[in-house]
Amino acid sequence: MRRVERLNHLKRKNKKKVFQLAFMALLLVICIAFLYFFNLMPFSSDILAHERLNILAVGTDSIESSGRADTILVLSVSPKTKDTVLFSIPRDMRVMIPGKGEDKINHSFAYGGIELLEKTVENFMGLSIHYFGVIDFESFKLIIDALGGVQLNVEKDMYYVDQAGSLQINLHSGLQLLDGESALEYVRFRFDSLGDLGRIQRQQKLINAVIEKMMSFDSMMKIPSIVGNLSEYIHTNMNANEMIALLKLMKDVDREKIWIETIYGEPQYIDGVSYLVPDDEEVKSKARYLIENKNRGLNVEVLNGNKMPGIAHRVANQLEEIGFNVVNIDNADHFDYQKTVLVIYSKEIRVDDYLKQFLNDVEVIRKEDPEKTVDMTVIIGKNMLY
Repeated sequence: MRRVERLNHLKRKNKKKVFQLAFMALLLVICIAFLYFFNLMPFSSDILAHERLNILAVGTDSIESSGRADTILVLSVSPKTKDTVLFSIPRDMRVMIPGKGEDKINHSFAYGGIELLEKTVENFMGLSIHYFGVIDFESFKLIIDALGGVQLNVEKDMYYVDQAGSLQINLHSGLQLLDGESALEYVRFRFDSLGDLGRIQRQQKLINAVIEKMMSFDSMMKIPSIVGNLSEYIHTNMNANEMIALLKLMKDVDREKIWIETIYGEPQYIDGVSYLVPDDEEVKSKARYLIENKNRGLNVEVLNGNKMPGIAHRVANQLEEIGFNVVNIDNADHFDYQKTVLVIYSKEIRVDDYLKQFLNDVEVIRKEDPEKTVDMTVIIGKNMLY
């Protein structure tokens, strides 16, 4: 009897050891994954040495240069402050392509691959591109599937069939887990009144959902494996260490403070072809302003001081477009302000040339008051009647 008890005790002890070994092995794998992800394992990367890091991200129907650039994004992030701007460039934007003349920006990829597209974007936006990543539709689906899909609220039913282009979209509205195929359908749909701009908004919405998913514990365990296979999915000039460093950097970025900017142009038909025609100098000025902007997120109120109906809302919209957070729109104490007045309560506010550009002639009054609920008051004068 005692022998049987001893054998049972040994079996239980062995099972416990096996469980402990398995548990320790699992912990070891998890620790290695975290060390790798959080850059606690020794490796070198110069990606964080940039004062401002600009990355060109391209979605295309083919990695080959003969493919078409369906999505063009520029991510600009400061490794030091984590300040981040994401620019979306519509593929129908009419730009100057080096050596080819004026054409749609997505054609530059078909003409000369990522190298020509990179040069075109640099000239168009006045930025230096440090890294690029090109992903085709099949790889996009594989990455979404590798993450286990992404949860997204599809805002409306989406249906479109193009047999010639091998495009079939059939999505229903509502909160759902999108696999790679469904996620691709979601970001490619543009067959409504918003057209390409609506598609860009959906791309940005999906990007947020993917970031949310990647930050989950379950997905973080998959990141080393995904990063290890990224060379199969993505054509990029970043090595594995630089990819890990970039993921680490983006993990620390406050997603609520990412400024998303869609570059706009005026719809025009030129020689029977539909384009978006931009103001080239305005594109460069605004891109530079948003990247260097120290006013982003500061609270302002806009007061109508000239009695023109709707002018306060128009100015408020312009201020929001360049990063200010408008918290109040109202009438001023009177309507006889001849000149627009900026009453500045925060020492963080900078009145630069770009801000003066659309406010015209302004009078600046500084009243530093840290207790004030707004950082600046804009009182619109009669010099802004338009």
